[in-house]
Amino acid sequence: MEAATLNLRQARMELKTTSEMKELLGQAAALDGLDLTSFVLGPAIEKARKVLNEHANIALAKQGQLALVQLLHAQKQPTKAMKDLMALPDLPVRKA
Repeated sequence: MEAATLNLRQARMELKTTSEMKELLGQAAALDGLDLTSFVLGPAIEKARKVLNEHANIALAKQGQLALVQLLHAQKQPTKAMKDLMALPDLPVRKA
């Protein structure tokens, strides 16, 4: 966990708590062989990744999956706005 500890030191966060809570967390961290920062942030980072992953993935029931497939396969005629947009000239390409 040494590399993770080095990365954690690049940004600072402050938490307000009671002395009792800080002591409790410190004791638990020591028993777990971790510094207080790693002990507190480890579960928070896991939770953050889980939340982000859940929001990044769309879960559809079978009925929703069928409806999505039908929409994707439907042959829709372009609207006037779509035709107008496609009629616009291409943007010039910038040279690097």
